[in-house]
Amino acid sequence: MRALRHAGLLPSLGMLIVVFAINVALQPGLLTRGSLSSNIATFAPTVLVSAAQAIIVLSGELDLSVGTGVSMLNCALATLPELAGWGLWPTLAATFAIALLAGATNGVLVAYLRLPSLIVTFATSAIWFGVALIFRPQPGGSVDPAFGDFYAGSVWGVPIALILILVALGLWSALQRYPLGRQLLAVGGNSVAAFHAGIAVRWVKFCGYCIAWCFVYLGSLAISAQTLSGDSRLGLPYTLTSVAAVVIGGISLAGGRGSVWGAAFGAIALGLVANVIYFAGIPSIYQEFFKGIVICMALSFTFIVGRRKTA
Repeated sequence: MRALRHAGLLPSLGMLIVVFAINVALQPGLLTRGSLSSNIATFAPTVLVSAAQAIIVLSGELDLSVGTGVSMLNCALATLPELAGWGLWPTLAATFAIALLAGATNGVLVAYLRLPSLIVTFATSAIWFGVALIFRPQPGGSVDPAFGDFYAGSVWGVPIALILILVALGLWSALQRYPLGRQLLAVGGNSVAAFHAGIAVRWVKFCGYCIAWCFVYLGSLAISAQTLSGDSRLGLPYTLTSVAAVVIGGISLAGGRGSVWGAAFGAIALGLVANVIYFAGIPSIYQEFFKGIVICMALSFTFIVGRRKTA
């Protein structure tokens, strides 16, 4: 409990438990193995993209292009096999290279050219969306069905989607034990002080974007394995959802404070909120309205808890 409180995870974890309990009450079959596996697979893309956003926010920046980045990578996965005649592994490698290039582009513009991340990533968001449209002007294409079967499977009873999430978050936790991970937090907390302490601020922020886009890549794999096709608009909701998950997860938008695990908890809570609204029998025309209200309440709760902690 002391560790959770120190990491600022208690508010997001508490809200996750409450929303999960409400889900269990409204959906009695939620705790079955099939239902849990299905929900984990559905939440995985949001969790991974939110983790990517969290890494960037912790470094003191923001990325409004992660959503269209998911679309771009999804369309690449669905188009490159028919366009270049590649198999699954060359396609995965090429898509990973695209993700790294996108992250590096944002990193250079923000870290080395010192352009405001809010404006830069808003602009690159339009570029990634344009590339997605070039790949797939209309929804279609095909992702190798074997990849979808693999994602839907399990290892020793543990869903592949859950393994993907735990491996990604575990790698981030391991990175925090090395200088780069600690430097990301230091730069996000106070870049001037970090610079005077001898930290290469520009390089650290650049690496932050590159690492984050590895998570965006994993998120695009997760959603593509479920859809098995490409759609240039598929990733659009993930940008604002990832920011909301970051805030609900107790991460300061000023940078330097919080945990990627908090963003993961926030992302799962947002997914469960959508389930609550659906299973509560709220008409579809009002679902987005109520979802917005619940998110605002969750954000308010997080801010109130945060103020009490610092008071």
